[in-house]
Amino acid sequence: MAYRGVLLDLFGTLVHFDARRLPELPVGDERVRTTVGALGPLLAEWVPGVTPEAFWPVLLAVSEEMARARAEQLLELPSRERFRRALERVGCAEASVGEAAVSLSRAHMAAVVAATVFPAEHAALLVALRRSYRLGVVSNFDDTGAAYDILARHGVLPLLDTVVVSEALGLRKPHPALVRTGLRGLGLPPHEALFVGDTFADDVGAATAAGMDAAWIDARGAGVPDGTPAPRYVLRALADLRGILECG
Repeated sequence: MAYRGVLLDLFGTLVHFDARRLPELPVGDERVRTTVGALGPLLAEWVPGVTPEAFWPVLLAVSEEMARARAEQLLELPSRERFRRALERVGCAEASVGEAAVSLSRAHMAAVVAATVFPAEHAALLVALRRSYRLGVVSNFDDTGAAYDILARHGVLPLLDTVVVSEALGLRKPHPALVRTGLRGLGLPPHEALFVGDTFADDVGAATAAGMDAAWIDARGAGVPDGTPAPRYVLRALADLRGILECG
């Protein structure tokens, strides 16, 4: 296919997340890796007496509730809303809960950004793609600023023509609005761009709904789910794009 642009998913496609880089938090007899492990001083400031160990299950419960709503409605709420709801449940004062939520969310996101990994082969591929294609990132993520921080941290931003983050739109893949916004950022019609992602339902679903071809990264070799239309391409890794596109 004579593509002129490529849209890429962020997490699991362009960058990886290494949970081993997160702080440890003792939970019962176990130690879990979670950003909450870095929030002790802020919790002491905003909700004295509430420890990270006590806050963690509350934040987890709120996260699960919001995840169910996202799946049903395809709406994206910001990270700070998740923290606001959790802080309300642990007794944060009404007058300060908004600022406290922003404060904890930023610290949480700083830990997330620090735990991302950008493989060298992905960097080389992007540089090669940039010679011939317009490039963009389209991501489901609940913090637009942190998405930009990740792209800046790994030197990706100068290679991109557009960045679309679900939190900024209030919708998330597989809603096609994100992909359509990405296409407008590239200045291309659907048939002239390829979408690349690792989550079948979200990435292939959004691309298909927007009328563009998709390349699905089937990293585990699970195969296309039964009863679903196959994407145009199935890859085992992002580097396999070299076999599809002429990018040096």
